Amino acid sequence: MHSLGDHPLTMGQLSMWRSLSVRPPEQMWESNQDLIWSTPAGATEEQVLQALTALAARHESLRTVYRAADDPGGVRQVVLRDPIVRFAEASVRDPFDLAAAPAWRAWVRTPDEGGTPQVHVLIHHIVADGAAVTILESDFHALLRGERPADAPAPREVAERQRSAAFQAKLVAAGEYRRQIVAAAPKVSVSRGPLVRACADTGIPHGAVRDAARRLGVTLPTLLLTVYAQALAATTGQPDQLLWQLSSNRMDPTVRRLVSSMTQWVPMLAGCDPDGPLRPPARDINVAAVRALQHGVYDPFAGDLTYFDQGSFFTFIPAPPDAAADPVSSEPEPGRIEFLAPRAYSGPSFYVVARVHPYVQLTMRVMRSGYGRPEVERFLTVMTDLLLRAVKDAA
Repeated sequence: MHSLGDHPLTMGQLSMWRSLSVRPPEQMWESNQDLIWSTPAGATEEQVLQALTALAARHESLRTVYRAADDPGGVRQVVLRDPIVRFAEASVRDPFDLAAAPAWRAWVRTPDEGGTPQVHVLIHHIVADGAAVTILESDFHALLRGERPADAPAPREVAERQRSAAFQAKLVAAGEYRRQIVAAAPKVSVSRGPLVRACADTGIPHGAVRDAARRLGVTLPTLLLTVYAQALAATTGQPDQLLWQLSSNRMDPTVRRLVSSMTQWVPMLAGCDPDGPLRPPARDINVAAVRALQHGVYDPFAGDLTYFDQGSFFTFIPAPPDAAADPVSSEPEPGRIEFLAPRAYSGPSFYVVARVHPYVQLTMRVMRSGYGRPEVERFLTVMTDLLLRAVKDAA
């Protein structure tokens, strides 16, 4: 295989590599993302395959393999000159060999009831994070229409920039920030327990929670993060909480269209009065969240591993760009909580993912002793009630 040489990894790629390095073999597949992309009416299978090959030619992450080194932090990425797209169907539970071939594959599926074919994409998180997957899907559709998508940066270029002398001060500051926050956090003894997953469909419309955040003078993710912190304070009796945000690290316009794994966990401290109003902690958490995100790019091999059993983890999934055109927010609808089948056992032991469009949806995954179905249901109910109170207070 002809390559463009080997290069260091970006800090985001390194974070994923480090998390993989401590995983048992049976959990290696858990970073696989299972995606379905639509195709326009009239598109042929040949056109779809050509578009996927052109996609791999455009984005280097889809042509990259990884070479381990004696020093775990010295792993290298090797970018292949020519796209290699595997079109054979596979299971999401089939782990990728990151050293053997680019860690993605795609195939065309026709629904059983007929209709427009769909593209099934299986892709590893080190190839593309959540934001990058959105870029790939958009570029795929543009290529199918015969358009030329905007140029995208290459991960190897970003990796070299992150190792430049000019970037070193930023990495040092981020590492020191992370060390200080974790050292200052309350020390809470936790142990792993059985995996429990649940999803709360709150029934709260996106427009309503968006307006509540505006009236509080904070961002929408900050409102959700504040409700998360307050629910933790209320259910644990501990006012101060160590929170971990998943930073997209795409505030710099030069990396906004980068297809790679950019995300890294960044810590912050949040203090809440369990029975108090949301406005005071929301303002403080807004400042702390922004400061944390400013330190989102760090060298994961420069310090201790992220302790996935310490603190509580949070991811915010934003509304699509056209959500601003939503009609005036309506009244909340009745919510419900549904328990889900277990999936990934690696990663954080206390984790909530908040989606806000078209309604707020809270997906919770817990692997801590003392948390069974009743405790998970209570936590999601407390979060929902706090969010409803914020919406009603803002009305």
